[in-house]
Amino acid sequence: MRQYFAFALCMLLMAVLLIPGTGFAGPRQLEEPLLQFAVFSDVHVMAEWSIDHYKSTFKFTHALRDIAPLKPDFLVINGDLSNGRPKDLELVRKLLKANGNFKLYPTMGNHEYYYQWEMPDWNDDRAKAVFRKTFGLGKLYYDHVEQGAHFIHLSPEQYMAKQKEIGEAAWLSDEQLRWFEKTLLGSKAPTFVFLHQPLDRTVGKTDRGISAVQTRQLLAIAQKHPQVVWFSGHSHVSITAPTEFLRQDNITFVGLGSVYQPIVGMSADHFKSESRFVELYRDRIVIRDRLHHKNSFGAAYTIPISDKSLLTP
Repeated sequence: MRQYFAFALCMLLMAVLLIPGTGFAGPRQLEEPLLQFAVFSDVHVMAEWSIDHYKSTFKFTHALRDIAPLKPDFLVINGDLSNGRPKDLELVRKLLKANGNFKLYPTMGNHEYYYQWEMPDWNDDRAKAVFRKTFGLGKLYYDHVEQGAHFIHLSPEQYMAKQKEIGEAAWLSDEQLRWFEKTLLGSKAPTFVFLHQPLDRTVGKTDRGISAVQTRQLLAIAQKHPQVVWFSGHSHVSITAPTEFLRQDNITFVGLGSVYQPIVGMSADHFKSESRFVELYRDRIVIRDRLHHKNSFGAAYTIPISDKSLLTP
């Protein structure tokens, strides 16, 4: 009887360990992705001693520690890393180094320009210069290739100079638009595009003057490419909302919610903290909801890759 019980227990343990998504070591897939990366947005780290300082630094630190066991190849933070003060940005850098030291690809958001509301002698150029220096960027917009996939990072270039005209929307220069077209259309590989503010009539809350001013031009360019996945933040709309994953005109639009404070329904949820986790395979892209307040994954979305030959074997 004891031998039978021991054998049955052994077989049960083997079955559990061999079934994908189960086992004592946590979720594990039999097929390893070519690449995996995390995408944060709207972190809003504030170095000033206040309740917002504690809330933003705690949630950011927790989110970094939450993704560390997942071992992403890199981290994208798609705008609003801070509230615009140089010491806010420096704190972001220090927290990153102390909690995973992930390779970082950042973009600017509208809040990166907010120090101008406190310091009249601050301006757009100084804000951009501090952002580039803090994170070691040559330019605000840039690209890179990983395992054959293409990554393009765009950034809003003006705020205070055009704030009365555009509000909190993204403004991109003609130079950045020309660079985007040349860079995007120079490759047919699956391409991930990051811009803090969303494009008009895509994900939720894009009808309230918060989108990209040059939406028409950006869409016209992106629609020429065979496969684009476009990530945006800014609105804080929860990734669990049905509006935050949308496919149209060869483009998949993905909302990023907020690490700091997602909006559920009509109200901010002070407890929740969200981001996305992306896995790249030869034949598909899998985008998973990451619920940091639960230390777990939520829904998953699969995008077939149109041309598998473009990815690194």
